[in-house]
Amino acid sequence: MLKFQTYSLWSILGGLSVLVFIQASPAPAPAPAPVPQVVSSLSSAFVSATGAAASALPTVILDWPSLSDIEKKLGVNNSDLQNVSNSGLLIPSYANFTGQNWNVRFYGLAYKLPNVNTSDLVSLFNALSTNDLNSTQQALLQNRTQDLASIPIPKANLTGIVLANGTDVTNGGIGLTTSDDFGEIDQFVPVSGLGGDTGKVQVVQTGLIDVTGPGNGTALLVPDQGISIVSDIDDVLRITKVYVPNQGLFNSFVQPYVNVAGFPELFNTWLTSLPGVAFHYDTTTPVELTRTYVEYLFSNYPIGSLEMRPINISQPSEVLDARQNSLLKLFQTFPQRKFVLIGDTSSSTLLSAYPQIATQYPQQVQCIFIRNTSSTDPDDKIPYDTKSFQNLSSNQYFFYRTAEDLMNLDIANGQCVNSSIPQNVTFGEQGGILDNGAASFMGRNQLLGWWGLTIVLGVVIGMVGV
Repeated sequence: MLKFQTYSLWSILGGLSVLVFIQASPAPAPAPAPVPQVVSSLSSAFVSATGAAASALPTVILDWPSLSDIEKKLGVNNSDLQNVSNSGLLIPSYANFTGQNWNVRFYGLAYKLPNVNTSDLVSLFNALSTNDLNSTQQALLQNRTQDLASIPIPKANLTGIVLANGTDVTNGGIGLTTSDDFGEIDQFVPVSGLGGDTGKVQVVQTGLIDVTGPGNGTALLVPDQGISIVSDIDDVLRITKVYVPNQGLFNSFVQPYVNVAGFPELFNTWLTSLPGVAFHYDTTTPVELTRTYVEYLFSNYPIGSLEMRPINISQPSEVLDARQNSLLKLFQTFPQRKFVLIGDTSSSTLLSAYPQIATQYPQQVQCIFIRNTSSTDPDDKIPYDTKSFQNLSSNQYFFYRTAEDLMNLDIANGQCVNSSIPQNVTFGEQGGILDNGAASFMGRNQLLGWWGLTIVLGVVIGMVGV
């Protein structure tokens, strides 16, 4: 007999779970936003050819299989992998100055990529419909799923290099610590020959020389002082709709990516106006989907570092830990910098992690900006919880609707709030249908029916955008 476990509406929607929506095929996404002209070397056209993606977008994937499940589903075995060359992924990272050298962070994944058909990869996603795709959608699907069969290499020996203006400053390479049990690397290496702290962000190229795959990336040389913009990606910089799972999946793998209106222009304004500005992009999407994110980000936004979700996460609480750990690493690496933290109400981890880091490092958090997706998108009917903001000064955080709400704020001098935009922070669960009075006359079971939701075979966990 099949056994179903029952959960209250609040524990599901206010927590880290994503439910299965019974809905029609997603509507087509709007036309992609134009790529803005970048006005600084910081947002140069360099796009690293980082590769690999072994998991799916956690925001919209419900029961993503383990690596062993993937191998079994795709028919990959050890003998197949023996004839596949080693590849390497370097995620765009950052470096801090010690007074003599730059500590460059090498952050990425060692993996093998067997040859697998696109149709086999798509079969991993029960909720992804690929019927009646046009030629553009078919090409996007193939490009975005091509690395999903990547298999991590544990205990891999890797050698890193750093190039400044095309010249190797590492004299043939630096031996890195071996990758961990999940093929991941994350370490700081002192590198000389990169000059000093100029007060402005500089960009150097990084690489792995003992792999046949891409293995190249970038690192920001971030000055000790200045302002760092730390931003989530899905539904902050690009429209994903992680709160509508099937549509989020469709937008992530099939549709052209669409910018959140006004944000490329906003980021370029900050690029030219904020002192010593650096950009750090942070997502709970698995590390293996780096290539797709890098290609999108650096074609639309200033070049920056990128934080991805570790591959070995399997529990929702670990997603919050990953958020907090990535923020903690940034704050401890740059203790004299000020941080502007940007997220949205559909990300429960950020609604917890941002106030927590602000409490822990009150002198370093300049502003917290949260996009209220439920006030601008009628499809977002999931409540969000603002109780973690209760102990922060109301002058430190701002729930915005559009990029225009942020455009004229004097962030450098601590102006975080646009007083013309109403704020309705209740320090509890709010948003979604809770704000239209439906909860006052509908019971929880009726709300579930009204939403058209169903919970299938026990716990359904969504791991991205939470």
